[in-house]
Amino acid sequence: MEKADDTMEMKFYLPDWEDRLDPDFDFANDEYSEGHKENPYTYDMYAHQLFDTPLCDGILVSLSIFRSKISLNKEETSYSIRDCRNIKDFLRIPGDSTLRVMGDCGAFGYVKEIEPPKPFYSVENVVNLYEKLGFDFGVSVDHLVVDYVLTKNIRNGKREKRVMSIDEKRKRIQLTLKNAEEFLRLHKKEKCDFIPVGVAQGYDQDTYRRSVRNLTRMGYEYIGMGGLVQYSSEFILHVLRSINSLIKGKDVHLFGTVRPDYLRDFESLGATSFDSASFLRKAWLRDGQNYLAPNGKWYSAIRVPQSSNSRLMRTARLNDFSLDDLRRMELDSLEALIDYDQTESDLDHVLDVVLRYDGLLLRSTKHGNLRKNYRKTLLDMPWKHCKCDICRKIGIHVIIFRGSNRNKRRGFHNIWILNRLKNDI
Repeated sequence: MEKADDTMEMKFYLPDWEDRLDPDFDFANDEYSEGHKENPYTYDMYAHQLFDTPLCDGILVSLSIFRSKISLNKEETSYSIRDCRNIKDFLRIPGDSTLRVMGDCGAFGYVKEIEPPKPFYSVENVVNLYEKLGFDFGVSVDHLVVDYVLTKNIRNGKREKRVMSIDEKRKRIQLTLKNAEEFLRLHKKEKCDFIPVGVAQGYDQDTYRRSVRNLTRMGYEYIGMGGLVQYSSEFILHVLRSINSLIKGKDVHLFGTVRPDYLRDFESLGATSFDSASFLRKAWLRDGQNYLAPNGKWYSAIRVPQSSNSRLMRTARLNDFSLDDLRRMELDSLEALIDYDQTESDLDHVLDVVLRYDGLLLRSTKHGNLRKNYRKTLLDMPWKHCKCDICRKIGIHVIIFRGSNRNKRRGFHNIWILNRLKNDI
């Protein structure tokens, strides 16, 4: 059976949530292009379309995210996703691209269910989906093993933790293995072209090892380690050591797991690929780690909220600021940052202008820390030392925390950097 790759370099797959952007967004005037206004779905671009060089090795598509967009055609002989008969057409991956596409069920989408809902997540349907839509890799139907699931209390509407019993965890492991066996049987019977990936679920070193041993006995050459994202890096190392003798000559994928300080260790213990969206999401979900520089250092993005922000407008009214005042402060902040980028004008003045406006958000982060973090970002100007297509094209706008066209571009930049740093770790 074909292996994913003969090299020892770990491959990185970027999970897809249709994170497309307007390629011609007007940053100077904060306006969408005419093409986006006319039809954003056809005009906007995926991350891999915005770079001349690959920002990752492949794309991970979870069926649970795109379930509502997948359908059988009228003849019921093939599938389509948003009217595309091939997953690479849907993702707009050109025929000569080295990007590979891996499909999994997205078990997080049905983690609260007793078993993967049928008929959509039946093994037969999932095998057919992968094959008909032209995936390079197809992951068997698994069921997540977690310590607890969040449920909604019907009386008060609050979310509560429901602890998963050992018995339930064992049943999910066995169900995952049973599905993997049927998955491989159908793959062989139908002579499918995609490479099958069998999922190992567990909750400790022994259960993961038993799952992997069963998968190798079935004949899997590519094994996906599921559920590891909830555990520490040390736990993952222990699991990989326990299965190391079982995975010689095979490929091993770590689902949802990126630990830069441990990637070399993971690789030395047999891991060959991983996926994670954390470096993308950090661009707008963290205070001090929004922008990853080429040297591996993290920087804070500088917030210049849109004056139409409802929270900002409420605070402004409480402090006797008019909408015109907000718009003027917003424009002054943007102009101060752009002027600093071009002329390296007075840094303290820039910080005063930006933080006066930013302070209206009344965020939990201490104002003094913000000033310190922003000063470091502006002093080092890391975007000027980055050779990625986004930093070279939009400059300081990549570091401005403001709207999806800036924030997601910063996230795409982070992925581009991660994919290069992983080879030097």
